[in-house]
Amino acid sequence: MRITQRAAKTGTLVLVVAGLGGAVLHSLPEPADHAVRPTADRDLDTWSMPLDGYVGPAVDTMSYAEELVAAPCLERLGIDGAPPWATVSGLRALSEADDSGVRGNVAPALATTKPLLPALVERRGYHAISTIGANVQARRAWANSPDRTAAIAAAPEGAVEACWRHARQALGTNERGVEQSTAVAERLTALAAADARQDPSVIATTGGWHRCMSTAGLVDLPETPSDLPSQSMLMDYGLNFREGTITDAETALAEHDVACQESSGYRRALYDAQWSRLLHVTASDAAVLDAVRPDQVAVAERVAATIERLAPPAPEGVD
Repeated sequence: MRITQRAAKTGTLVLVVAGLGGAVLHSLPEPADHAVRPTADRDLDTWSMPLDGYVGPAVDTMSYAEELVAAPCLERLGIDGAPPWATVSGLRALSEADDSGVRGNVAPALATTKPLLPALVERRGYHAISTIGANVQARRAWANSPDRTAAIAAAPEGAVEACWRHARQALGTNERGVEQSTAVAERLTALAAADARQDPSVIATTGGWHRCMSTAGLVDLPETPSDLPSQSMLMDYGLNFREGTITDAETALAEHDVACQESSGYRRALYDAQWSRLLHVTASDAAVLDAVRPDQVAVAERVAATIERLAPPAPEGVD
């Protein structure tokens, strides 16, 4: 078995397997030669990416919005349809915590698809978004209560499912294929983010970032922004604990980090490198993406607006 020189240059792996009177050619992997029309406008502050329109709403926000919309219909069947309070940010954080390999990590600086975002830094420093607003225990107890379970079982056949079907229709969360397109778009975005960090244009800016950050006094300052938070920061700021206290010192350091990323050119170079890598995909991935409408950003916004409008008020101090 050998890899041809031509294949190595073109990015298409051609395996030549000798035997059985001839050679069998296998092209692995597929070339990324299908152009993609970006589904989002470029925006460094939100770190929007070309495939965002194929990524469905965070699962927990979608489920909660459907519960809220279905509630009046279920109540007409004698089922307590009103769920307990929850917040959009808390539900999104819960989905990220459940899917850390794609959407995020212990701290935003370690996120697999985005660097620190200015809007998040102001409130959270290096900490991940709090999941308190998901109100998990209360919502779980409500969904699994014996009275609710019995009322659902006693409802006319098909009536409960009709309530859910109408809720999904109203929200636009009923399109088929979105789960598959979400998986493809998230996978490719994560791969593009990791690859972009190794781009020569990005590496060329890390020295400027390092010099800028050297004034912060970190004893274990890494060479690149993607390696923050360092071990000393994890210990000093309790970053292994999602619900930990965010100190002024942590916030100030994170703001300094973002400023250094911007002044060194790292942020712009990383964004451009990641964006460009998502403008072409393989034929197989294109087939999955082409099977759905790239309107999931609008669906996610509709889901969030529905929660803001219909959810019971959260306790004071929970956002």
